[in-house]
Amino acid sequence: MTTRATGTYATKSWNENPYHKEDGSATLTRASVENTFTGDLVGDGILEYLMVYGADSSATYVGLQRFEGTVGGRNGTFVARIEGTFTSAAAENWIIVEGSGTGGLSGISGTGSVKSLDEKSAEYTVDYSI
Repeated sequence: MTTRATGTYATKSWNENPYHKEDGSATLTRASVENTFTGDLVGDGILEYLMVYGADSSATYVGLQRFEGTVGGRNGTFVARIEGTFTSAAAENWIIVEGSGTGGLSGISGTGSVKSLDEKSAEYTVDYSI
């Protein structure tokens, strides 16, 4: 049975640095991020993004986020693989990595989406099964 989790998260820290920047070429960066989740997911996330910025400052990115906390009354961890884009706001899709769940979240699977609300917060929807 699939359950839908919704809520928001706030970004506690964002540390982004370029690892390739050259005139006339896309800029590649790596961002280390910490998030705090509220709603149906309650806990903290640590996240690594690899991003590419175009000349118009739009970005395409991939990432891995490790969530630690409570989902549906179960405590544990899982990792979500992320693919996203940023133009005037961020939009991303999640896939929970098979076999990444621990504790009460062992065996979790699912997909989700995220939309940024502003520079420091976003809303999520995650459809999961345990």
